[in-house]
Amino acid sequence: MLINIFYITSYPLITELFLFLIVCFCLIFGSIYSNSMLVYFPVLTKSIHFFSLQGIFFSLILLSNSSPIFFSYWNNLLSSDALAFYGKFIILIFAIIWSNIFSISKVILNFEFWIIILLNIIALCLLIQANDLLSIYLLIEFLSLTLYILTSINRTSEFSTESGLKYFILGAFASALLLFGFSLLYSFTGLTNLQDLLIFFTSYSTISTYFINLDWVFFISISCILISFLFKLGAAPFHFWLPDVYEGALNSVTSFFALLPKIAILSVLVRFIFLTFSDYLNNEIYIFLIICTFLSSLIGTVGAFLQTKWKRFIAFSSVTHISFFLLNLCSLNSFNLIYLFIYLFIYLFMSSAFFAFFAFFSNFQFPIYFIPRFFTSLSFLNWTNPSLALLFSVILFSFAGIPPFPGFFAKFFVLYTGISSNFYFLIFSLLILNCISCFYYINLIKKSYFTDITFFYLPIVNSKDKGIAMSLSSLSFIILFYFFDFEILFSFANLLHSAFLH
Repeated sequence: MLINIFYITSYPLITELFLFLIVCFCLIFGSIYSNSMLVYFPVLTKSIHFFSLQGIFFSLILLSNSSPIFFSYWNNLLSSDALAFYGKFIILIFAIIWSNIFSISKVILNFEFWIIILLNIIALCLLIQANDLLSIYLLIEFLSLTLYILTSINRTSEFSTESGLKYFILGAFASALLLFGFSLLYSFTGLTNLQDLLIFFTSYSTISTYFINLDWVFFISISCILISFLFKLGAAPFHFWLPDVYEGALNSVTSFFALLPKIAILSVLVRFIFLTFSDYLNNEIYIFLIICTFLSSLIGTVGAFLQTKWKRFIAFSSVTHISFFLLNLCSLNSFNLIYLFIYLFIYLFMSSAFFAFFAFFSNFQFPIYFIPRFFTSLSFLNWTNPSLALLFSVILFSFAGIPPFPGFFAKFFVLYTGISSNFYFLIFSLLILNCISCFYYINLIKKSYFTDITFFYLPIVNSKDKGIAMSLSSLSFIILFYFFDFEILFSFANLLHSAFLH
């Protein structure tokens, strides 16, 4: 009997348990051979990376061969539903894409890097299943701790140390706000489970007339929780850490920040808004989300214009894209979530292609005075590699939302949900700012095609970059021919959306 109960409660965690075994194996393997004179860096690092990538791949196979079982387990701390089960697919697929892009690194020479990455993926897979305030807080702290380490892992760079320290201090402040919001919520309700809180807030409007009015307490609590989640997402005006952390971290860590954590944090935010507070969100919270949507679009657009480095540019660009996520959430209509998931898929593909381009481009051998982290390094691109310049233009056109690229359809669907919710001023503002943002995307194309050059330099391409080139070409192919078949993403978005159908 006990064996059957353990099997049932462990079945939804089969991928996390397998990844944990891989972590233990990599730790033992690295500890044994790190002091060996025969097997040492970077051979050991490559071996650990191979084991990690293999573990993620086989975890995806395990998940694809398992059947979804929708129930709450571990004393209702975790919940297996459609969002949790199919959300793991997104995390593992893009973890494989990310690992393939950054399989070669001249800076990462410590094997612990890939172990921390695996722990981060485990935290992400567990976080999208969290169903209790306690489990949510512990998993967010576990996730944040691994991100702090990844940010400052390049110990030879003062910029990496500075960004890690800045992210740690601001992240601790956001975690304190989250804990304060959870504490208020528990103090006045006595509940921690999300389903119990949903029942409480559903009946709160009918019983509030017989008890003391707690609206101001719940407003402070929900505000602190939302501010903490918006900080983790990088939405304005809680985005100040984002450009500095992106700039100071390694390229691989920056791309990891931009891709995987957004999936889990956005899933938790959607759970809170549509499964816990859906019947209680008052006008103040509603206006707060609308203001954050407008500020994210405004600050992201204006901030990207002032950037000369591509990592700070993509940081402000991500703030702009967060505004479209928040616009969908502002409708407070769970039927519109399918368009949110479609936008998430397309954004992840575009961001992966963008980072794959610069991962490939940064491996060119330039002169010492030629720094590839600045956009001025794109001046030679059309002359040195016309096909790469064309792929980069395709990615930028999709980011700008120009038809028939997928970025256009993603923004169209989200704006359609805003129109159906009568957000006319917000839609008009986002459209104007999106048209303005097209100029700085087109300006990058201008740098690679139409910039006058006073001298010509032919960079040397590393022959070991075939994996990055394959990833870049595959992602660009998906972006270029996405409009031929919408059904795949719509079908998968429907599976995720089924978690919110009552």
